[in-house]
Amino acid sequence: MTITLRSGERLPNDIIESLKNANSNLTTTRNIQNYANEIADIFGISSRKIGLREKYFLGGFIEGEGSVNVSAKKLENAAYGILIDPEFSIAQHVNGIELLYLALITFQTGRIRYKSGSNATLVLVIDNRDVLENKVVPFYKRYVNQIGSTVKTERVKTFSKVLMHLSSNHQKDLNILTNVAEI
Repeated sequence: MTITLRSGERLPNDIIESLKNANSNLTTTRNIQNYANEIADIFGISSRKIGLREKYFLGGFIEGEGSVNVSAKKLENAAYGILIDPEFSIAQHVNGIELLYLALITFQTGRIRYKSGSNATLVLVIDNRDVLENKVVPFYKRYVNQIGSTVKTERVKTFSKVLMHLSSNHQKDLNILTNVAEI
């Protein structure tokens, strides 16, 4: 049975702990299929096949709820003391866990985490640069940008440029690091 909470209810601690264990297992095994099965078991989600219809639905959902972002984090041993950290994420109340699960099985990667400080918000996070460049950005180009807002489409283009520069090791070039959106 799928977990459903009313407004203001908190996600039970046993669910939070089960989710932490599933994420820990993924770190150890790197087996995304086992992870997806664990997530399905924890939240009572039925398995499903991903076809073109589901991908276009997910594209629309990501247009509204998805986020691509790049943070700059202080890191002593990084070039110029800054680590550039790109990420794709989707946040959703636990009642919408099936949508996060749909994204997880579509991309065949990522982690679903409990958003601390919230009552029952979960976040799917994908932060592997290769996956972002080879799965997430192409998904945006095919299923999201066609229906998306101009502003978000431009944001994804900039995000893609950042990924390209990072994969080319350009983060060591101060000019590129500080002006990546214009380059």
